[in-house]
Amino acid sequence: MNKIRVLPNDLINKIAAGEVVERPMSVVKELVENSIDARASKIDIFISNGGKSEIKVVDNGMGIEKNDLKLSVQRHATSKLSFNNLEEISTLGFRGEALPSIASVSDFIMQSNNTINQDGVMIEISSGKIKQIKPVKKAKGTSVTVKNLFSSTPARLKFLKSDNYESLLIKDFVKKIAICNFGVEFNLIINEKKILKTSRNSQKDLKKKFEFRIKEVLGVEFIQNSVDFIYNDNNAKFFGLIGLPTFNYPNTKNQFIFINNRVISDKSLNQIFKVGFRDFISHDRFPQFVVFIDCPKDEVDINVHPAKNEVRFKDLNKIKSLIISNLKKTILEIGHKSSLSNSSEALKKFTKKPINQNLILKEENNLADLNNLRNDDAASNFENNLESYPLGFAKSQFHKNYIISQTQGGIVIVDQHAAHERIVYEHLKDNFYKKSIKKQILLLPEIIELDKIIIDNLKEKLSLIETFGLKIEMFGKNSVIVREVPVILSNCNLKKLALDFIEEVLELDNSLEVENQINKVYSRIACHGSIRSGREMQIDEMNDLLRKMEITPHSGQCNHGRPTYIELNIDEIEKLFGRK
Repeated sequence: MNKIRVLPNDLINKIAAGEVVERPMSVVKELVENSIDARASKIDIFISNGGKSEIKVVDNGMGIEKNDLKLSVQRHATSKLSFNNLEEISTLGFRGEALPSIASVSDFIMQSNNTINQDGVMIEISSGKIKQIKPVKKAKGTSVTVKNLFSSTPARLKFLKSDNYESLLIKDFVKKIAICNFGVEFNLIINEKKILKTSRNSQKDLKKKFEFRIKEVLGVEFIQNSVDFIYNDNNAKFFGLIGLPTFNYPNTKNQFIFINNRVISDKSLNQIFKVGFRDFISHDRFPQFVVFIDCPKDEVDINVHPAKNEVRFKDLNKIKSLIISNLKKTILEIGHKSSLSNSSEALKKFTKKPINQNLILKEENNLADLNNLRNDDAASNFENNLESYPLGFAKSQFHKNYIISQTQGGIVIVDQHAAHERIVYEHLKDNFYKKSIKKQILLLPEIIELDKIIIDNLKEKLSLIETFGLKIEMFGKNSVIVREVPVILSNCNLKKLALDFIEEVLELDNSLEVENQINKVYSRIACHGSIRSGREMQIDEMNDLLRKMEITPHSGQCNHGRPTYIELNIDEIEKLFGRK
């Protein structure tokens, strides 16, 4: 058996590099965090070939003392914490592994100056071996250049992806770090092209400062389609923006979580927010948000992962409960509001096309009907009070599925089926929780034949089905009889309703939370009681639907997360016609 030996330092550093330096983005992360810890107000990041050829980070921070420069590239050497406060870490970096780890797998040059004159010092390292240390002319701050990353560990190099992909990861990280450092100017240059620039923000109001940075990094659309997310108590503070349910995304890329102002990429936390949005967006879509979580430093362990991306809370259930409950409260306050981005996309679809005169008013009655609508006294009275009705007053229906409504600021186009489906869904849930489901006794009960396997499994589920408002009894050996249904569903195809009820209940997973079971059943059943696509509606019916939407929680999106309406602003419409 081989004897136990202490590994040489260069090998130790390369092993550490495998934990800390996973790819070029990891290098950028460590260097930029060092710059922020050095209180830099400006950080320039230069990238070549996805960071494989060169990474350069220049800051105007405090700099490193001459005598400390050599010490800074030794393992576990740090200026960022005392030796007795691992529970009170306030800096982004603290382990003292980053610089020696990076230097062990690259050609590394660091220049630094902690004085106001030009008297700086440089250290050059190649694959972990110091080549030279010498004085240089350098403005106050630190500059680190990393070339030929993983050149001494080619096995690591071949596992990197394309230059474009590695550059994208770097860009995503810089966006995150820029969002949570409002007062720092960031410049990201990739292959000599400026990709991201933020200004030095001197506004005193925190909210304005935050929103200004969001506009710079994520764009004004993010602000327009989000609502404030604020909570404050002794255990935790939440601050940020939550996207409207209809302002969703195909992945988690636009989810930004910061804990004690530290960038966090923790799937378990992302999942908590996904749960909070359950029932408001489709399962294959993801909410967009920027959320800061502040909690006592001794309540969270940031030293779980070498890259410090993940955290461990002392009481995860408490944080989870706070996030979900406040998310649902915030979403409830959104009411019927829908994403403005849908309106913008709709406007792009409008094009100026030559009019086919043969298709105009083939029947004179069309014009007469329109005039009658305009002159209707009830309509006029209603329109004088448009400001009281956010979704306006119905003007017409087209393609037997969409309602055109005039609002104080423009027009609204409503998907009648999607909107009513959400209304029925929320009605069913509300009555369920209040234990006030109104049932209709059927004068002609519905008899349904079923397979024996379904019958056998159904017997023990009949009482559960009844709690949802549908009374079903066994009828002979291979049939059931439907005797009562919720009133709101009484005018639908009873057989189809009952079959869907039975199928959904039989497929329920007992491990699901009760709330999730209720949502799952009613989400499917609500379709039966909603206004169908293709049904003609009268003006009073349309207005009744609009009023119900205005008072129904979450009516801005259907049960599957799609928008129920889009709003077109009159200013935008007038621009289409060249009036503005």
